[in-house]
Amino acid sequence: MSDPEKYTVGWICAITTEFVAARAFLDEEHDGPCQVAQHDNNSYVLGKIGNHNVVIAVLPDVEYGIASAAAVARDMLHSFPNVRIGLMVGIGGGAPSRKRDVRLGDVVVSSRDGGQGGVFQYDYGKTIQNQSFQETGFLDPPPMVLRTAMSKLKSTYEMEGHKLVDDVDRALKKIKKRKKYTRPPPESDRLYRSDVVHPAHSADGCDVTCGNDEANLVVRVERDEEEDDPAIHYGLIASGNQLIKDALIRDKLADDRGVLCFEMESAGLMNHFPCLVIRGICDYSDSHKNKEWQGFAAMMAAAYSRDLLHQIPANKIQEERRISEVLGLIREDLGHLHQTAKEAKTIVATSRLERWLRPPDTSTNFNQARKKWHEGSGQWFLDSATFNEWKHGSRRHLWLYGLAGCGKTILSTTIVDHLQKMNDCFVLEFYFDFNDTVKQQVDGLSRSLLFQLYKFGSHPEHLDNLYKSCQDGQRQPDGRTLLSCLHTMIKGSKAIFVILDALDECTERRDLLECLKEFFTTPDLSHARLLATSRPEEEFLSFIPSWLGKEHCLQLDKDAVDNDIRSYVEARLEHSPEFVSKRLSKDLFEQIRKQIGNRADGMFRWAACQLDSFAVCMSPRAIEKALESLPRDLDETYRRMLRSIPVDIEKDAIRLLQFLVHTKRPLAVSEVVEVIATQADEVPQSFDAKRRLFRETDVLRYCPSLVSLIEVSKGYKTRKELHLAHFSVKEYLLKQDQFDLTSSCIVMTKTCLSYLTDIEGDSSKMRQDFPLARYATMFWTDYATSAETSGEVVQAIVKFLQNEVIFERWCRLGRRCQHAGRLLRQRSSSCLI
Repeated sequence: MSDPEKYTVGWICAITTEFVAARAFLDEEHDGPCQVAQHDNNSYVLGKIGNHNVVIAVLPDVEYGIASAAAVARDMLHSFPNVRIGLMVGIGGGAPSRKRDVRLGDVVVSSRDGGQGGVFQYDYGKTIQNQSFQETGFLDPPPMVLRTAMSKLKSTYEMEGHKLVDDVDRALKKIKKRKKYTRPPPESDRLYRSDVVHPAHSADGCDVTCGNDEANLVVRVERDEEEDDPAIHYGLIASGNQLIKDALIRDKLADDRGVLCFEMESAGLMNHFPCLVIRGICDYSDSHKNKEWQGFAAMMAAAYSRDLLHQIPANKIQEERRISEVLGLIREDLGHLHQTAKEAKTIVATSRLERWLRPPDTSTNFNQARKKWHEGSGQWFLDSATFNEWKHGSRRHLWLYGLAGCGKTILSTTIVDHLQKMNDCFVLEFYFDFNDTVKQQVDGLSRSLLFQLYKFGSHPEHLDNLYKSCQDGQRQPDGRTLLSCLHTMIKGSKAIFVILDALDECTERRDLLECLKEFFTTPDLSHARLLATSRPEEEFLSFIPSWLGKEHCLQLDKDAVDNDIRSYVEARLEHSPEFVSKRLSKDLFEQIRKQIGNRADGMFRWAACQLDSFAVCMSPRAIEKALESLPRDLDETYRRMLRSIPVDIEKDAIRLLQFLVHTKRPLAVSEVVEVIATQADEVPQSFDAKRRLFRETDVLRYCPSLVSLIEVSKGYKTRKELHLAHFSVKEYLLKQDQFDLTSSCIVMTKTCLSYLTDIEGDSSKMRQDFPLARYATMFWTDYATSAETSGEVVQAIVKFLQNEVIFERWCRLGRRCQHAGRLLRQRSSSCLI
């Protein structure tokens, strides 16, 4: 029997496959230990690698996670007290990105610059409303002797390349059932696009359910002779109790934190059993997990670990202090680890529910309005008796109404900001938005409020149960079911404030009003208080006071709003860079402040537009001239803006505005650039990549003050979108002939068809290189329906559908369009279009 005192290297595995791979790389295997500590239930294999005696332990069968790993390490240190360095070796899920080409069979070694450890515990991350998650920090780095050996081995591999595949082939001879541990064929290494999800309850493999359709796969070039294959990567490993099977979270952590790999044990070791983490990549941390690559990935990780130990002289390990001396007992922290695992609402669980529920993101509207807020704005309302009566419960509900552009949304965010500072209450917010169809519907409102409550932790079990009742997210609940769940969650909560902004931008007004009346007059929801804003349109004036009570319907105080406008004008003139750089004289400063402040007539939007026009004036005289001929109202303001568009970009600007007025979904800035680069009004019609803007932000120069650039969160990613600047802009444009539905759809259909005709490449490359491809693919048929009165459009459609190459390209780009596309093609052949 072997003496436990002689073993200085501790090697921990999570599963049997890793344990077998580790044994195969021992230079020699020893007898079992002569004795172990009391209550130590670990299984051990002892042996030698190079000059080092190594003890290998494996976690109990079907037990995973940081707490289990910590328990195994604790017992190992009790039974083998001279262990001085540790290795956590096995398999993990890869996180490929544009920067790091991680593939199946590759090895990831925990490493981090700046003195931080190479392991990051993702369960410690917290999801915060209107913000991305935050992590508490990186775990302790491994001992210096391991980091030194890693650096030496890294340089050797760079000079000579590694021979780990040959080492695996030799080690396989020790394993009788070696097929499981042999490298699978390269075609089985499939990286699916992040939005392609494996069917939840399917027992079939990806080759059957998801297939090899290149439209679903990320295309990667083969590694050449100068690259290691498999490759060795050094970087950050994310560890936690939750198995990552979500490509969106994988991509978020890869992009934001540089994570290369996910696993479930190391976070339980790093602060208690200082070790190097070595992982062979067996899957891509998404819904397409399978076990085909596990054996080979475990062999690659073990092969690297053996090479690493051969770099360390025996005396260097003896110079390290015993781990048990450095750290003391782990037992004290095990309870904390279990509690962390039990109580943490992980990013993964929340993301799964968010992907199913698809709630509109209210933070975009809140943050955009917050940027326009200036010190003291809206304070008059916060100080009013009406607001304080509502806040303290003597008024249950309030409706605030005012004309277009009077600052209602900014006031709503001011109220939200104020209420969020209170204790013992939840604040729910929703902003109806003409720019986003999802934010114009009652369904979107319900989903958003439900998810906000869920993130607050207010009886989340009700939404979890709804998810389960919908076949674990395989189907969607109807509107009544969503409202019923929301009712139940609010009913069991503490005081709740609900702020609904811009009811007039909802396209289902009658349904919305009936829903609000039914919901907020229910006796068991008396602790839920509603504050809503809108314009004073007839539909609201005739309905809301009848159930809310006239005394709870408040027209915004025009004098108070005017005072806010004057303060806004003064603040912008004093602090905005575009005016500070002009060094306005006191006289001109006063002229602007008085004339804009006095003539705004309660219209924040009007005042902002005039200041925008002054900001581009080149001289004091130009500003004085503008002051002499101020537009009467918003319509005249917008009319002047359209007329001021330079002739050389006028057609592009009009086409851009037509898209924004009638778009089926918000357009990313990258998509807008493609719209501008597509000449739908020229002969021949074409997309010209050389017409792409040098800078995406230059899209704002085509129609300044009519559009705005918005940063929007989509799941865990953000993108920049171009929106119309205000609802009143859309209303004005719709009154102009060139922006009516038919005229706009003719231009939009021609633009989409021209674009799809001129782009080339395989499906994934086209989506990457041509940002408008997916939008044009999905929506051109919708626009064509409204453009069918145009003979030119009909001819363009027939030509598009009858071109074999172009038609098949469209079908590949949009698999959902294939059936409809073939029907259209048949009709075009029969001249039915």
